[in-house]
Formats: sequence, C-alpha cells, structure tokens
Amino acid sequence: MPKRKDTTPHIHFTGFMLYGPAPHMINSWVYPEDQMFAGKWHETSYWTDIAQTLERGCFDMLFFADGWGGGTNSASKRYAIQFPTHDPLELVPYLAAKTDRLGFAVTMSTSFYPPYMLARKLQTLDHVTDGRIGWNIVCSLSSGEARNFGSENLPEHDERYDRADEFLDCVNQLWESWEPDAMQMDMETGQFADPDKIHKINFEGRWIKCQGPLNVAPSPQGKPYIFQAGGSERGKTFAATHAECVFATAAGTKQMRETVDDLKSKLDDAGRDPKMLKVLWGGQPLVAASESEAREKFQAIRARIPIEAKLSLVAGHFNLNLSDINVDAPVAGLDIQGTRGMFEMYVKSDPNVTLRQIAESYLSGSDDSPMVGTPEQVADYFIYLIEEGGGTGFQITPAYYAPQYYRDFVEQLVPVLQKKGAMRTTYEGSTLRDYMNTW
Repeated sequence: MPKRKDTTPHIHFTGFMLYGPAPHMINSWVYPEDQMFAGKWHETSYWTDIAQTLERGCFDMLFFADGWGGGTNSASKRYAIQFPTHDPLELVPYLAAKTDRLGFAVTMSTSFYPPYMLARKLQTLDHVTDGRIGWNIVCSLSSGEARNFGSENLPEHDERYDRADEFLDCVNQLWESWEPDAMQMDMETGQFADPDKIHKINFEGRWIKCQGPLNVAPSPQGKPYIFQAGGSERGKTFAATHAECVFATAAGTKQMRETVDDLKSKLDDAGRDPKMLKVLWGGQPLVAASESEAREKFQAIRARIPIEAKLSLVAGHFNLNLSDINVDAPVAGLDIQGTRGMFEMYVKSDPNVTLRQIAESYLSGSDDSPMVGTPEQVADYFIYLIEEGGGTGFQITPAYYAPQYYRDFVEQLVPVLQKKGAMRTTYEGSTLRDYMNTW
C-alpha cells in the first residue's frame, strides 16, 4: 500500500444482515465456536445480541437486506442460500426498544409495495425508532419474486427504475402532505390539527395513482434516510436523483474512484450537491491475533462452501437459469436482468470471466483477500481504501457466525480504528440522518 496520508479519514460502518440463517457468506450459520445462539437465528435473543454489539461498537446502523423470492431450487433450500428470510419490518421495532442509539435500515421493493402502504409503514417505523430508520430502495431482481405475486416475470431492468422514479415522487409527496406545524393538539380549543396544512396529493402518473394525505403524522426525521444499491448505469442515475447514500462494490481503488467520480458527476447533472451523497463499500474482513491464523480461518470457511451453492447464489442475484448456461463459458454477452452492477464489475475486471469463476469469489472474497489479517493490518487497509478510492465507509458482512463475528469485530478491530481516529467513539445527534451526516 502507498504511504498513508497525514489526515485520517472518518469512516462509517454499518452491519449487513438478512433476517435468516446467513446473509452473504454461505454456511456462515455452521460451526459457531460460541454455542450461545447456535441454531437460534429466528429467536429475538440472537438479534438483540447483534444489535447491542453494533451499538457498543458505535456502528451507524444494522441494515437488513430482503427479498421475496428464494427457495426455488434444491441448492438454495439445502444450503440456506438467502432462504428462508423472515420480514425485518416486524423485527426492527423490537430491536429499537432494546437499543438507544443504533440506526436501522430495511429493504422494501417499489415493484410490489403500493406507495401509500410503504410510505405509511416507514413513517410509522420512524416514530417507533425515534428517528433511526432508513429505507433501502430496490426494484426487485428475480423472476421468482414476480411469480410469488402473480406475474411470470418482472418488467425489464430499466423500466423497473422508470417506475421507481415515479414511486419516489409519490411517496415523497405523501411524506410532505403534512406541513411541519399542522399538528396543533390545542387542549383549550380542542383542535387537533389545522386542516389547511394537511393536503391531498392527488398524484397521477403512468403507473401510480394516489389521493393522500398520508394518515401518519410527521416523524422525527420527516422521512426515512434513503439508501440505494443499484450499480448499473440506470441504477446510478436513479441514486443520483433520490438517494442519500449508495451501497457500492468495486474491484480495487481504481474502480472505487471511478465509481465515486461517476456518481458525483451524475449528482451534478441532477442539480444536487455531490457532497450530499455518501458511498458505503461492501466489506467482509476477518481478524485474528496473527495474519496466518486469520488466513487459515478464512480459507477453512470458504472451503466448506460447495460450488453448487456458490453457483446458486450467483444465479439468484443475476436472475439466471443455470440449466440454460454453460458455467465455464465467458459471460460477457449475457443479458442480466438482476444485479447488473455486480455483473458489470466482474466483466470490467476480466471480459473473459466465466460464471464459475465469478461464483468462486462472489460475496465471499478470495483466500488472498487483503481484508484478512491482524486488527492493525485490516484497520490500515480500510483507511487506505477510503484515502485512495474515496467514499464514506463500509457495509460489513459477517464472514462467519454473525453474533460471534460482530463481537470479534467490535472487541478486536473497532478499538484499533478508534485509536487511529478513523471511527467514532460516541454518537453525535439522535437520528440515523444525523449519524450519516455529522461525522
């Protein structure tokens, strides 16, 4: 790595999970060294431990990815590949009551939620969490999700984003349908609200019609903090229009810098201040007392994942039917209707890459990952990535059993990052938006 700069960047950290047995690392639910929560991923005590650990480590938030597909092939069921997934919207209020400061973000699809329902649920969650809620906008990615809602396929990739643009216009108008001082609750006159300050929106677009107003009072943040993860050109244009923070992936600092510069340019084109958008990179570090110990552990974790399971995960995210594809042929010509940004990242690094080669490292890293080592080594690598590649911080995915992984991260890596001035030691403000914007 090049020589460190004099000023250490402030780095944000969020914890990535699915409300299921494992998020990205296949079989990460297997062989926990600490048996406290073995097999209890569906119990609230498991999630309380994770949330309170992240809060102890001053993470910005616990983020829940989500989807309505899965379980459509044998491998996904055999190896719990992002299946089953319970509904995190029901879990977040419980965890908010068990924590004081930690933020939470949930994934909700513009393809299947009606705008009014989504706006109402998120505004209510912002009340229940005291302003600590965020929304990760997705348009859904798999044909399996479509079939669970009565359609054979999803609309084309870019059309889903076109509809999402309209969806955001509608929900933003709903969140703004109450003026800030509309609720009066005047005990003397008995007037609850000024009716002239609560408005119908009478929204009518190509896909969406909605009268309004929203029947939820203004919440602490006014609206949830907005995340988005689309890495395709259309996805980045959508993010530049609507998002406050983007979840991004890149292969090395050169791609990181190109992504950041591209997003800034798109924000400028959209008439927004490029400084308004935060960028969080995916990260799956593993630390131990020595580098050799960390690498041996990481290699053992990766080695127990069957190639059948790895290919199933990739096919699900790219929305591909493996029976129609030669997994050992170059993938550059495939028409990807799923997570196009991740696919393009691999092809950009190697135009001749095959699906099997992608599967070997997809969301699980490689045995020589520079994020594996001692706490000092990994902390320095995080700092280097932000200094050279840009961005705001990292979305951390467990490399092994989640409660134990996050405890190890907070107890071993966080103190080193804090000592270097790269990670906060206390929360500033009281809302998720405060955390993301004030440090």
